[in-house]
Amino acid sequence: MTLDKNIDRKTINTLAKKYNVLDYSVKLSSSLKGVFPNENFERFSKYELHKLLNDTLFQNYKGEEIFKYELFQNHINDKNIVAAFEIKVNNSRVDFLTINGHTTSFEIKSELDSLSKLSKQMADYMMAFEYNYLVTDDIHVEKAQELLPKSYGLVTYKGGKYKKLRKASFNGKMDSKVQLNLLTKREVVKWFPEGEGEIDSILSSLDTNTINCRFKKVLKGRYQNRWEFLKINKSEIFPMDVQFFFNTNIDPCLIYNH
Repeated sequence: MTLDKNIDRKTINTLAKKYNVLDYSVKLSSSLKGVFPNENFERFSKYELHKLLNDTLFQNYKGEEIFKYELFQNHINDKNIVAAFEIKVNNSRVDFLTINGHTTSFEIKSELDSLSKLSKQMADYMMAFEYNYLVTDDIHVEKAQELLPKSYGLVTYKGGKYKKLRKASFNGKMDSKVQLNLLTKREVVKWFPEGEGEIDSILSSLDTNTINCRFKKVLKGRYQNRWEFLKINKSEIFPMDVQFFFNTNIDPCLIYNH
């Protein structure tokens, strides 16, 4: 099946915005009609509808989901890494995070995004993570270089390939209180018994290096099972759906075939 050359970018973006991995066949067919108006989708199975929609978006869409999938692909075979999507830090939410011996955040700015919130986001991530990267479309590179703190790395993505323009350096501006506030009450009690669940007591009892080391262990333990699920099921998961399956760990067969 060939994409109509007259389909404009707005139509593709609308398709991406409407898509929900939990949609039933009727909704998937309706969404695809906007891109393939002459196609009869009655003969398509639910799995085939999901596949066509994902293939169409992966080949033509320029949004952050494509960047996330490529980050996932770049790290999925590293045995030492645990990764996670959408981690809240203060009022920001980092798109992708890896944890091994250190923490590395990846903030995505696709062709469809603006850089209006970038300075605030970068400041937030520097309070929590050791290394930080901006992953962006070429369209934003010039402006991004003006905004990036010295420790920040810069990566561009185009045509299915990443190019590292600047390597991140160790960030010395982490804030132990911010790190502790990213953890649940149960995690704080378990991993920081010195403070008996009170953050101020932990801060007065432990140095920043000790807090940071335990913080990394907590995050790695928190996301280990979810990440392992993706690794085991990677061949069964379509690109646009990676974050959904990370969050839910549902058997892909139950979603795509029922």
